[in-house]
Amino acid sequence: SLYQAFDSPSWPCLARLGVGVEWARGALLDPAPVYRPRFELEPNVIRVPVVPGCDPRVAYGDLAARGVRGIVLEAFGVGNLPNKHWLPWLREQTKKGLRVCLRSQSVGGELHPELYKAGAEALRLGAEAGPQMTAECSVLKLMFCLKYPDIPLALPLAGEL
Repeated sequence: SLYQAFDSPSWPCLARLGVGVEWARGALLDPAPVYRPRFELEPNVIRVPVVPGCDPRVAYGDLAARGVRGIVLEAFGVGNLPNKHWLPWLREQTKKGLRVCLRSQSVGGELHPELYKAGAEALRLGAEAGPQMTAECSVLKLMFCLKYPDIPLALPLAGEL
């Protein structure tokens, strides 16, 4: 009932709902000059929250071998994660072709995983980090980009970045 799923952490509110709708016209994007609709998604994407002390090899196992094509890895703060178990698992999974979208468990703020050793290593292993999106948006965007590899994850399509 709070409509939080429709929040854009990196963008101002587009409207306020009440008795009527108050549009924030200055926050709305101009329509793209050319739009090519694409309707297919790669459904084999999951969210993986980083939990302190958790060994992802035990908790998640070999995701790539089970047909998962992408994960939204929910890191701490600006994009940090524990390196004891997570980096070896991430290294193994990305070598097998798993695509990784890095996001923060924090509600807002920008990602800067390069500020920490483990975050920088995750980027080196192929994890992609960009402006913060909601978890739902991150999953859908990764599903979309896996189906259409010509579209980069960091390319804004509908004001999501």
